Amino acid sequence: MHNFRIISLLIYFCVYGFLTVRGSVDSKSGDTTKVVILSLNDQHAKIDNYGYLKHIVDSIRNENPYVILLSAGDNFTGNPVVDQYKEKGYPIIDLMNDVGFNATAVGNHEFDYGQATLHKLTKQANFPFLSANIKDSTDKNVFVPYTILTLDNGIRISVVSAIQLGIGYLPDSHPSNLLGLRFSDGVNAIKSYSYLKDSSEIVIALTHLGFEKDIELADSTDFIDIIFGGHTHTLTKPAHVQKHTYIMQSGSNVRNIAKAEINLVNGKITRIAPSIISISSKGKTDYKIEEKIAIYNDNDQLNRVIGFSKKPIVGVDELGSLMTDAIIFLEDIDIAFQNNGGIRVDRWNEGAITIKDIYKLDPFGNEIIVFKLTIPEIKSLILNSFIKNENKPDLQASGIKYTVIVDSNNNPIDIEITGSNNKRLSSKRRYNVAMNSYIASAYKFDHKDAGKSRYSITAQALIDYIMFKKEIDYSGVKRVFVKTTKN
Repeated sequence: MHNFRIISLLIYFCVYGFLTVRGSVDSKSGDTTKVVILSLNDQHAKIDNYGYLKHIVDSIRNENPYVILLSAGDNFTGNPVVDQYKEKGYPIIDLMNDVGFNATAVGNHEFDYGQATLHKLTKQANFPFLSANIKDSTDKNVFVPYTILTLDNGIRISVVSAIQLGIGYLPDSHPSNLLGLRFSDGVNAIKSYSYLKDSSEIVIALTHLGFEKDIELADSTDFIDIIFGGHTHTLTKPAHVQKHTYIMQSGSNVRNIAKAEINLVNGKITRIAPSIISISSKGKTDYKIEEKIAIYNDNDQLNRVIGFSKKPIVGVDELGSLMTDAIIFLEDIDIAFQNNGGIRVDRWNEGAITIKDIYKLDPFGNEIIVFKLTIPEIKSLILNSFIKNENKPDLQASGIKYTVIVDSNNNPIDIEITGSNNKRLSSKRRYNVAMNSYIASAYKFDHKDAGKSRYSITAQALIDYIMFKKEIDYSGVKRVFVKTTKN
Protein backbone atom coordinates (compact mmCIF):
# COMPACT_ATOMS: atom_id res chain seq x y z
CA MET A 1 0.00 0.00 0.00
CA HIS A 2 1.36 3.42 -0.89
CA ASN A 3 2.24 5.75 1.98
CA PHE A 4 0.96 8.73 0.03
CA ARG A 5 -2.08 9.19 -2.11
CA ILE A 6 -2.69 11.68 -4.83
CA ILE A 7 -5.40 14.14 -3.76
CA SER A 8 -5.87 15.77 -7.12
CA LEU A 9 -4.85 14.26 -10.43
CA LEU A 10 -2.84 16.24 -12.93
CA ILE A 11 -4.41 19.63 -13.59
CA TYR A 12 -2.97 21.68 -16.40
CA PHE A 13 -2.74 25.44 -16.10
CA CYS A 14 -1.25 27.01 -19.20
CA VAL A 15 2.13 25.25 -19.43
CA TYR A 16 2.45 23.48 -16.09
CA GLY A 17 0.79 20.84 -13.96
CA PHE A 18 0.11 20.42 -10.26
CA LEU A 19 -0.10 17.28 -8.13
CA THR A 20 -0.95 17.10 -4.45
CA VAL A 21 0.73 14.36 -2.46
CA ARG A 22 -0.68 13.41 0.93
CA GLY A 23 1.44 11.67 3.52
CA SER A 24 0.36 9.09 6.06
CA VAL A 25 0.84 11.56 8.92
CA ASP A 26 -0.37 15.12 9.38
CA SER A 27 2.21 17.88 9.66
CA LYS A 28 2.52 21.63 9.47
CA SER A 29 4.66 23.59 7.05
CA GLY A 30 7.00 24.65 9.87
CA ASP A 31 7.83 21.08 10.87
CA THR A 32 10.81 19.04 9.77
CA THR A 33 10.00 17.18 6.57
CA LYS A 34 11.84 14.35 4.85
CA VAL A 35 11.14 13.78 1.18
CA VAL A 36 12.52 10.75 -0.64
CA ILE A 37 13.04 11.17 -4.38
CA LEU A 38 13.57 8.02 -6.46
CA SER A 39 14.56 8.07 -10.12
CA LEU A 40 15.32 5.65 -12.92
CA ASN A 41 16.63 6.56 -16.34
CA ASP A 42 16.99 4.85 -19.71
CA GLN A 43 14.71 1.93 -18.83
CA HIS A 44 14.48 0.92 -22.50
CA ALA A 45 11.36 -1.17 -21.92
CA LYS A 46 13.16 -3.67 -19.67
CA ILE A 47 10.17 -4.95 -17.69
CA ASP A 48 11.59 -8.16 -16.19
CA ASN A 49 12.84 -6.42 -13.00
CA TYR A 50 9.59 -4.59 -12.37
CA GLY A 51 8.41 -6.98 -9.64
CA TYR A 52 11.60 -6.27 -7.68
CA LEU A 53 11.29 -2.55 -8.41
CA LYS A 54 7.72 -2.49 -7.10
CA HIS A 55 8.72 -4.27 -3.89
CA ILE A 56 11.61 -1.87 -3.25
CA VAL A 57 9.53 1.24 -3.93
CA ASP A 58 6.66 0.02 -1.75
CA SER A 59 9.09 -0.80 1.08
CA ILE A 60 10.45 2.74 0.95
CA ARG A 61 6.91 4.13 0.90
CA ASN A 62 6.04 2.07 3.98
CA GLU A 63 8.89 3.75 5.87
CA ASN A 64 8.50 7.31 4.59
CA PRO A 65 5.39 9.51 4.30
CA TYR A 66 6.60 11.40 1.22
CA VAL A 67 8.09 9.43 -1.68
CA ILE A 68 8.31 10.71 -5.24
CA LEU A 69 9.14 8.33 -8.13
CA LEU A 70 10.50 9.72 -11.40
CA SER A 71 11.84 8.55 -14.75
CA ALA A 72 14.47 10.55 -16.65
CA GLY A 73 13.30 9.33 -20.06
CA ASP A 74 13.89 6.64 -22.68
CA ASN A 75 11.20 4.40 -21.27
CA PHE A 76 10.77 2.72 -24.67
CA THR A 77 12.86 0.80 -27.26
CA GLY A 78 15.03 -2.15 -26.33
CA ASN A 79 12.66 -4.99 -25.45
CA PRO A 80 10.64 -6.59 -28.25
CA VAL A 81 8.00 -7.74 -25.77
CA VAL A 82 7.17 -4.05 -25.37
CA ASP A 83 8.28 -2.68 -28.75
CA GLN A 84 6.42 -5.32 -30.78
CA TYR A 85 3.33 -5.47 -28.56
CA LYS A 86 0.02 -5.00 -30.38
CA GLU A 87 -0.17 -1.56 -28.74
CA LYS A 88 3.48 -0.53 -29.01
CA GLY A 89 4.92 0.60 -25.70
CA TYR A 90 1.84 -0.11 -23.61
CA PRO A 91 3.33 -2.80 -21.31
CA ILE A 92 5.92 -0.42 -19.82
CA ILE A 93 3.29 2.30 -19.33
CA ASP A 94 0.96 -0.23 -17.67
CA LEU A 95 3.70 -1.32 -15.26
CA MET A 96 4.84 2.25 -14.56
CA ASN A 97 1.23 3.03 -13.62
CA ASP A 98 1.19 0.02 -11.29
CA VAL A 99 4.42 1.04 -9.56
CA GLY A 100 3.19 4.64 -9.23
CA PHE A 101 5.48 6.98 -11.14
CA ASN A 102 4.84 10.69 -10.58
CA ALA A 103 6.45 12.06 -13.77
CA THR A 104 8.76 11.19 -16.64
CA ALA A 105 11.07 13.18 -18.86
CA VAL A 106 10.57 12.85 -22.59
CA GLY A 107 13.61 11.00 -23.93
CA ASN A 108 14.74 10.74 -27.54
CA HIS A 109 13.52 7.13 -27.78
CA GLU A 110 10.03 8.18 -26.74
CA PHE A 111 9.61 9.18 -30.41
CA ASP A 112 10.65 5.81 -31.87
CA TYR A 113 7.06 4.59 -32.29
CA GLY A 114 6.00 7.83 -33.98
CA GLN A 115 4.27 10.90 -32.59
CA ALA A 116 0.74 9.50 -32.83
CA THR A 117 1.63 6.46 -30.73
CA LEU A 118 3.55 8.59 -28.23
CA HIS A 119 0.55 10.90 -27.88
CA LYS A 120 -1.67 7.87 -27.18
CA LEU A 121 0.76 6.50 -24.60
CA THR A 122 0.88 9.84 -22.75
CA LYS A 123 -2.92 9.62 -22.37
CA GLN A 124 -2.65 6.06 -21.02
CA ALA A 125 -0.09 7.12 -18.41
CA ASN A 126 -1.20 8.20 -14.93
CA PHE A 127 1.72 10.64 -14.83
CA PRO A 128 2.83 13.59 -16.99
CA PHE A 129 5.48 13.53 -19.73
CA LEU A 130 7.66 16.63 -19.31
CA SER A 131 9.85 18.65 -21.66
CA ALA A 132 10.54 22.38 -21.85
CA ASN A 133 12.32 22.47 -25.21
CA ILE A 134 9.87 20.82 -27.62
CA LYS A 135 7.43 23.07 -29.48
CA ASP A 136 5.10 22.63 -32.42
CA SER A 137 4.98 24.71 -35.59
CA THR A 138 2.92 27.38 -33.80
CA ASP A 139 5.57 27.68 -31.06
CA LYS A 140 3.37 26.01 -28.43
CA ASN A 141 4.78 23.52 -25.95
CA VAL A 142 4.06 19.97 -27.06
CA PHE A 143 4.53 18.67 -23.51
CA VAL A 144 4.16 20.45 -20.20
CA PRO A 145 7.59 21.87 -19.28
CA TYR A 146 7.22 21.18 -15.58
CA THR A 147 4.95 19.91 -12.88
CA ILE A 148 4.60 20.98 -9.24
CA LEU A 149 4.07 18.27 -6.64
CA THR A 150 2.54 19.67 -3.46
CA LEU A 151 2.78 17.72 -0.20
CA ASP A 152 -0.16 17.89 2.17
CA ASN A 153 1.96 20.00 4.54
CA GLY A 154 2.39 22.67 1.86
CA ILE A 155 5.90 21.74 0.71
CA ARG A 156 6.11 22.19 -3.08
CA ILE A 157 8.45 20.27 -5.38
CA SER A 158 8.94 21.59 -8.89
CA VAL A 159 10.11 19.15 -11.55
CA VAL A 160 11.28 20.68 -14.86
CA SER A 161 12.61 18.77 -17.85
CA ALA A 162 14.34 19.00 -21.25
CA ILE A 163 15.48 16.63 -23.99
CA GLN A 164 18.93 16.23 -25.59
CA LEU A 165 19.79 17.41 -29.09
CA GLY A 166 22.18 15.55 -31.35
CA ILE A 167 22.88 15.60 -35.07
CA GLY A 168 21.12 18.48 -36.82
CA TYR A 169 19.97 19.83 -33.42
CA LEU A 170 17.44 17.02 -33.22
CA PRO A 171 16.98 14.36 -30.54
CA ASP A 172 18.56 11.01 -31.41
CA SER A 173 15.56 9.43 -33.08
CA HIS A 174 14.77 8.89 -36.74
CA PRO A 175 14.18 12.36 -38.25
CA SER A 176 10.88 11.20 -39.79
CA ASN A 177 9.54 10.75 -36.25
CA LEU A 178 10.24 14.41 -35.44
CA LEU A 179 8.51 16.15 -38.35
CA GLY A 180 6.67 19.33 -37.40
CA LEU A 181 8.51 19.74 -34.09
CA ARG A 182 10.92 22.47 -33.08
CA PHE A 183 13.68 21.96 -30.55
CA SER A 184 15.74 24.45 -28.57
CA ASP A 185 18.79 24.08 -26.35
CA GLY A 186 17.78 22.16 -23.24
CA VAL A 187 20.02 24.00 -20.79
CA ASN A 188 18.70 27.40 -21.88
CA ALA A 189 15.13 26.13 -21.81
CA ILE A 190 15.42 24.98 -18.21
CA LYS A 191 17.17 28.21 -17.19
CA SER A 192 14.08 30.16 -18.28
CA TYR A 193 12.16 28.51 -15.43
CA SER A 194 14.32 29.94 -12.66
CA TYR A 195 11.20 31.54 -11.18
CA LEU A 196 10.14 28.10 -9.93
CA LYS A 197 12.49 28.64 -6.99
CA ASP A 198 10.25 31.48 -5.79
CA SER A 199 7.24 29.17 -5.49
CA SER A 200 8.89 25.88 -4.50
CA GLU A 201 10.92 24.53 -1.62
CA ILE A 202 12.63 21.92 -3.85
CA VAL A 203 13.49 22.30 -7.54
CA ILE A 204 14.39 19.16 -9.47
CA ALA A 205 15.67 19.09 -13.04
CA LEU A 206 14.52 15.78 -14.51
CA THR A 207 16.63 15.81 -17.65
CA HIS A 208 17.34 13.72 -20.69
CA LEU A 209 20.35 15.80 -21.69
CA GLY A 210 23.27 13.52 -20.85
CA PHE A 211 25.76 13.75 -18.00
CA GLU A 212 28.03 16.42 -19.53
CA LYS A 213 25.06 18.68 -20.28
CA ASP A 214 23.82 18.16 -16.72
CA ILE A 215 27.16 19.50 -15.51
CA GLU A 216 26.74 22.49 -17.82
CA LEU A 217 23.24 23.03 -16.44
CA ALA A 218 24.50 22.95 -12.85
CA ASP A 219 27.34 25.37 -13.67
CA SER A 220 24.99 27.89 -15.28
CA THR A 221 22.17 27.92 -12.70
CA ASP A 222 21.70 28.49 -9.01
CA PHE A 223 18.03 27.54 -8.53
CA ILE A 224 18.22 23.75 -9.04
CA ASP A 225 18.71 21.58 -5.97
CA ILE A 226 19.19 18.22 -7.66
CA ILE A 227 19.41 16.92 -11.22
CA PHE A 228 18.15 13.45 -12.04
CA GLY A 229 19.50 12.84 -15.54
CA GLY A 230 19.42 10.35 -18.36
CA HIS A 231 20.54 9.61 -21.92
CA THR A 232 24.20 8.72 -21.25
CA HIS A 233 23.38 5.65 -19.09
CA THR A 234 25.74 6.98 -16.42
CA LEU A 235 25.82 5.29 -13.03
CA THR A 236 26.78 7.91 -10.45
CA LYS A 237 28.45 6.74 -7.25
CA PRO A 238 26.17 7.88 -5.73
CA ALA A 239 26.11 11.51 -6.91
CA HIS A 240 28.30 14.07 -8.60
CA VAL A 241 28.23 17.50 -6.94
CA GLN A 242 28.70 20.42 -9.30
CA LYS A 243 28.60 23.92 -7.82
CA HIS A 244 26.40 22.79 -4.92
CA THR A 245 23.98 20.93 -7.23
CA TYR A 246 23.66 17.16 -6.91
CA ILE A 247 23.63 15.22 -10.22
CA MET A 248 22.44 11.60 -10.27
CA GLN A 249 21.85 8.87 -12.85
CA SER A 250 20.94 5.23 -12.18
CA GLY A 251 22.67 3.58 -15.14
CA SER A 252 20.10 1.91 -17.40
CA ASN A 253 17.78 -1.03 -18.01
CA VAL A 254 16.05 -1.03 -14.58
CA ARG A 255 19.12 -2.29 -12.76
CA ASN A 256 19.43 0.51 -10.17
CA ILE A 257 17.45 3.30 -8.55
CA ALA A 258 18.88 6.74 -7.78
CA LYS A 259 17.66 7.82 -4.35
CA ALA A 260 17.92 11.20 -2.64
CA GLU A 261 16.66 11.84 0.90
CA ILE A 262 15.98 15.55 1.30
CA ASN A 263 15.43 17.05 4.76
CA LEU A 264 13.73 20.41 5.16
CA VAL A 265 13.27 22.56 8.26
CA ASN A 266 10.84 25.45 8.02
CA GLY A 267 10.71 24.88 4.29
CA LYS A 268 14.48 25.14 3.82
CA ILE A 269 16.66 22.26 2.65
CA THR A 270 19.11 21.27 5.38
CA ARG A 271 20.40 17.95 4.00
CA ILE A 272 20.50 15.93 0.80
CA ALA A 273 21.66 12.33 1.18
CA PRO A 274 22.17 10.52 -2.16
CA SER A 275 22.46 6.76 -2.65
CA ILE A 276 22.13 4.12 -5.36
CA ILE A 277 19.89 1.10 -4.77
CA SER A 278 20.63 -2.07 -6.73
CA ILE A 279 17.60 -3.89 -8.14
CA SER A 280 18.54 -7.53 -7.65
CA SER A 281 16.64 -10.52 -8.98
CA LYS A 282 17.67 -12.22 -5.73
CA GLY A 283 15.54 -9.83 -3.69
CA LYS A 284 11.88 -9.94 -2.79
CA THR A 285 9.36 -9.30 -5.51
CA ASP A 286 5.74 -8.29 -6.06
CA TYR A 287 3.95 -11.39 -7.30
CA LYS A 288 1.03 -9.57 -8.91
CA ILE A 289 3.51 -7.65 -11.06
CA GLU A 290 5.39 -10.88 -11.82
CA GLU A 291 2.16 -12.47 -13.08
CA LYS A 292 1.54 -9.53 -15.39
CA ILE A 293 5.14 -9.65 -16.70
CA ALA A 294 4.78 -13.38 -17.40
CA ILE A 295 1.68 -12.69 -19.50
CA TYR A 296 3.50 -10.03 -21.52
CA ASN A 297 6.51 -12.32 -22.02
CA ASP A 298 4.37 -15.25 -23.20
CA ASN A 299 4.69 -14.56 -26.92
CA ASP A 300 5.10 -17.65 -29.13
CA GLN A 301 6.11 -15.64 -32.21
CA LEU A 302 8.91 -13.80 -30.42
CA ASN A 303 10.14 -17.00 -28.78
CA ARG A 304 10.40 -18.89 -32.11
CA VAL A 305 13.92 -20.26 -32.78
CA ILE A 306 15.26 -19.27 -36.22
CA GLY A 307 18.87 -20.44 -36.02
CA PHE A 308 21.89 -21.15 -33.85
CA SER A 309 25.18 -19.50 -33.01
CA LYS A 310 28.14 -21.88 -32.70
CA LYS A 311 29.96 -19.51 -30.35
CA PRO A 312 29.09 -16.34 -28.41
CA ILE A 313 28.90 -13.22 -30.59
CA VAL A 314 30.43 -10.41 -28.55
CA GLY A 315 30.87 -6.67 -29.04
CA VAL A 316 30.13 -4.23 -31.85
CA ASP A 317 32.70 -5.71 -34.25
CA GLU A 318 31.19 -9.19 -34.24
CA LEU A 319 27.53 -8.16 -33.90
CA GLY A 320 27.93 -5.35 -36.42
CA SER A 321 29.56 -7.69 -38.91
CA LEU A 322 26.60 -10.05 -38.57
CA MET A 323 24.12 -7.23 -39.08
CA THR A 324 25.87 -5.88 -42.17
CA ASP A 325 26.33 -9.37 -43.64
CA ALA A 326 22.57 -9.78 -43.38
CA ILE A 327 22.08 -6.63 -45.47
CA ILE A 328 24.69 -7.51 -48.07
CA PHE A 329 23.01 -10.93 -48.40
CA LEU A 330 20.26 -9.09 -50.29
CA GLU A 331 20.60 -8.86 -54.06
CA ASP A 332 22.66 -6.13 -55.75
CA ILE A 333 24.35 -4.74 -52.64
CA ASP A 334 28.14 -4.40 -52.61
CA ILE A 335 28.81 -2.75 -49.26
CA ALA A 336 26.76 -2.32 -46.07
CA PHE A 337 27.22 -0.17 -42.96
CA GLN A 338 25.77 -0.35 -39.45
CA ASN A 339 26.23 2.36 -36.80
CA ASN A 340 27.44 1.22 -33.38
CA GLY A 341 24.65 3.13 -31.64
CA GLY A 342 22.08 0.94 -33.38
CA ILE A 343 23.61 -2.25 -31.94
CA ARG A 344 21.52 -2.51 -28.78
CA VAL A 345 22.94 -5.58 -27.02
CA ASP A 346 26.49 -6.38 -25.93
CA ARG A 347 26.48 -10.06 -26.84
CA TRP A 348 24.58 -13.08 -28.01
CA ASN A 349 25.31 -16.29 -26.17
CA GLU A 350 26.09 -19.56 -27.89
CA GLY A 351 23.01 -21.55 -28.87
CA ALA A 352 19.50 -20.86 -30.12
CA ILE A 353 18.61 -17.53 -31.71
CA THR A 354 15.00 -16.35 -31.44
CA ILE A 355 12.96 -13.60 -33.08
CA LYS A 356 13.10 -11.85 -29.72
CA ASP A 357 16.90 -11.82 -29.90
CA ILE A 358 16.72 -10.09 -33.28
CA TYR A 359 14.52 -7.27 -32.03
CA LYS A 360 16.61 -6.84 -28.89
CA LEU A 361 19.65 -6.37 -31.10
CA ASP A 362 17.89 -4.18 -33.69
CA PRO A 363 14.66 -2.68 -32.28
CA PHE A 364 14.23 0.45 -34.38
CA GLY A 365 12.39 -0.70 -37.50
CA ASN A 366 14.81 1.18 -39.78
CA GLU A 367 14.45 0.71 -43.53
CA ILE A 368 17.36 -0.32 -45.75
CA ILE A 369 18.46 2.55 -48.00
CA VAL A 370 20.83 1.98 -50.93
CA PHE A 371 23.09 4.69 -52.42
CA LYS A 372 25.34 4.50 -55.49
CA LEU A 373 28.62 5.85 -54.08
CA THR A 374 32.15 6.41 -55.32
CA ILE A 375 35.16 5.57 -53.17
CA PRO A 376 35.64 9.24 -52.10
CA GLU A 377 31.96 9.40 -51.11
CA ILE A 378 32.30 6.18 -49.09
CA LYS A 379 35.37 7.63 -47.38
CA SER A 380 33.46 10.80 -46.51
CA LEU A 381 30.82 8.72 -44.74
CA ILE A 382 33.43 6.83 -42.73
CA LEU A 383 35.43 9.98 -41.93
CA ASN A 384 32.45 12.05 -40.81
CA SER A 385 31.14 9.20 -38.66
CA PHE A 386 34.57 8.85 -37.02
CA ILE A 387 34.70 12.57 -36.18
CA LYS A 388 31.09 12.58 -34.97
CA ASN A 389 31.91 9.71 -32.64
CA GLU A 390 34.68 11.71 -30.93
CA ASN A 391 37.44 10.23 -33.12
CA LYS A 392 36.44 6.61 -32.61
CA PRO A 393 35.09 4.15 -35.20
CA ASP A 394 31.32 4.27 -35.44
CA LEU A 395 30.42 2.25 -38.55
CA GLN A 396 30.71 -1.53 -38.87
CA ALA A 397 30.92 -2.87 -42.42
CA SER A 398 30.40 -5.76 -44.78
CA GLY A 399 31.87 -6.04 -48.29
CA ILE A 400 34.93 -4.07 -47.22
CA LYS A 401 37.48 -3.67 -44.48
CA TYR A 402 38.67 -0.18 -43.60
CA THR A 403 41.35 1.49 -41.54
CA VAL A 404 41.23 5.06 -40.25
CA ILE A 405 44.72 6.59 -40.37
CA VAL A 406 45.22 9.05 -37.52
CA ASP A 407 48.04 11.33 -36.39
CA SER A 408 49.65 11.31 -32.95
CA ASN A 409 46.71 13.33 -31.59
CA ASN A 410 44.20 10.76 -32.91
CA ASN A 411 42.95 13.14 -35.59
CA PRO A 412 41.95 11.35 -38.82
CA ILE A 413 44.19 11.87 -41.86
CA ASP A 414 43.00 9.29 -44.36
CA ILE A 415 40.84 6.20 -44.85
CA GLU A 416 42.24 2.98 -46.33
CA ILE A 417 39.63 0.64 -47.85
CA THR A 418 40.03 -2.85 -49.24
CA GLY A 419 37.43 -5.29 -50.48
CA SER A 420 36.46 -8.24 -48.33
CA ASN A 421 38.86 -10.33 -50.41
CA ASN A 422 41.67 -7.82 -49.63
CA LYS A 423 41.60 -6.48 -53.20
CA ARG A 424 41.57 -2.79 -54.04
CA LEU A 425 38.26 -1.22 -54.94
CA SER A 426 37.87 0.36 -58.37
CA SER A 427 38.09 4.15 -58.53
CA LYS A 428 35.91 4.05 -61.64
CA ARG A 429 32.92 2.34 -60.06
CA ARG A 430 29.90 3.50 -58.14
CA TYR A 431 29.14 0.87 -55.53
CA ASN A 432 25.71 -0.06 -54.23
CA VAL A 433 26.11 0.92 -50.57
CA ALA A 434 23.34 0.00 -48.12
CA MET A 435 22.73 1.44 -44.70
CA ASN A 436 19.82 1.83 -42.30
CA SER A 437 17.53 4.81 -42.76
CA TYR A 438 18.81 6.47 -39.58
CA ILE A 439 22.34 6.69 -41.02
CA ALA A 440 20.93 7.83 -44.36
CA SER A 441 18.94 10.63 -42.71
CA ALA A 442 21.12 11.72 -39.82
CA TYR A 443 24.73 11.31 -40.98
CA LYS A 444 26.59 13.81 -43.15
CA PHE A 445 28.44 12.46 -46.18
CA ASP A 446 29.05 13.32 -49.82
CA HIS A 447 26.63 11.69 -52.23
CA LYS A 448 25.25 12.74 -55.59
CA ASP A 449 22.78 9.86 -55.55
CA ALA A 450 19.65 10.51 -53.46
CA GLY A 451 19.37 6.88 -52.36
CA LYS A 452 16.48 4.43 -52.71
CA SER A 453 14.62 2.40 -50.11
CA ARG A 454 14.52 -1.38 -50.41
CA TYR A 455 11.19 -1.25 -48.52
CA SER A 456 12.46 -3.77 -46.02
CA ILE A 457 13.67 -3.24 -42.47
CA THR A 458 17.09 -4.26 -41.21
CA ALA A 459 15.66 -6.61 -38.57
CA GLN A 460 13.80 -8.59 -41.24
CA ALA A 461 16.99 -8.88 -43.30
CA LEU A 462 18.70 -10.31 -40.21
CA ILE A 463 15.89 -12.80 -39.64
CA ASP A 464 16.00 -13.97 -43.27
CA TYR A 465 19.79 -14.26 -43.23
CA ILE A 466 19.94 -16.36 -40.05
CA MET A 467 17.08 -18.59 -41.21
CA PHE A 468 18.99 -19.24 -44.44
CA LYS A 469 22.36 -19.85 -42.76
CA LYS A 470 20.84 -21.91 -39.90
CA GLU A 471 24.16 -21.80 -38.03
CA ILE A 472 26.47 -18.80 -37.69
CA ASP A 473 29.89 -18.13 -36.21
CA TYR A 474 31.28 -14.58 -35.88
CA SER A 475 33.89 -15.25 -33.23
CA GLY A 476 36.90 -12.99 -33.80
CA VAL A 477 35.46 -11.19 -36.84
CA LYS A 478 36.82 -7.63 -37.12
CA ARG A 479 36.72 -5.36 -40.18
CA VAL A 480 37.32 -1.88 -38.75
CA PHE A 481 40.72 -0.65 -37.63
CA VAL A 482 42.58 2.48 -36.52
CA LYS A 483 46.29 3.00 -37.29
CA THR A 484 48.52 5.81 -36.10
CA THR A 485 50.85 7.22 -38.74
CA LYS A 486 54.58 7.34 -37.97
CA ASN A 487 54.97 10.79 -39.52
